[in-house]
Amino acid sequence: MQTNLVLKWLTAGALLLSLIFVNISIFQKEQMLKEGTLVILELAPVDPRSLMQGDYMVLNYSLALSLYEQFWREEQTHPHSTGTLVVELDQQHRAIRAHFAEKPSLQSQEVLMKYRLVRHRLQIGTPSYFFQEGQAKRFANARYGEFRVSPDGTALLTHLLDEEGKRIEP
Repeated sequence: MQTNLVLKWLTAGALLLSLIFVNISIFQKEQMLKEGTLVILELAPVDPRSLMQGDYMVLNYSLALSLYEQFWREEQTHPHSTGTLVVELDQQHRAIRAHFAEKPSLQSQEVLMKYRLVRHRLQIGTPSYFFQEGQAKRFANARYGEFRVSPDGTALLTHLLDEEGKRIEP
């Protein structure tokens, strides 16, 4: 009898902690969407066979390609599997350059963005974008990704933009 009561309290406590954790995470993401720095990354071409797979689109960014090419040209050691970039923005919040940063110090018009090295590919931000069924043709015109970035470099993709910088709405 006593064991059942303890088990019920442990289950209730675990459930409560899980709900608290999920709600904190949601709150943090909502704050990032409201207060995060706007960053626009130019999309880079991907393998056309993987561009549209069902109801999502594989994303790659020009900034990541240029960093990875620079990295191999200079024949440096591999970057860490995760780390931080300092990204320079123009007046329209578009990323124009970036560099790897161990101990970053930011100038005006610069933001931090986290990266991951996955299967010999540098990932910045979101590697794919999910959309409603039947919307593939509309999103095939995407040329930019719009992000909100927190001070620690965490980036959330908010919209895809066309070549004129207008949001592509579903």
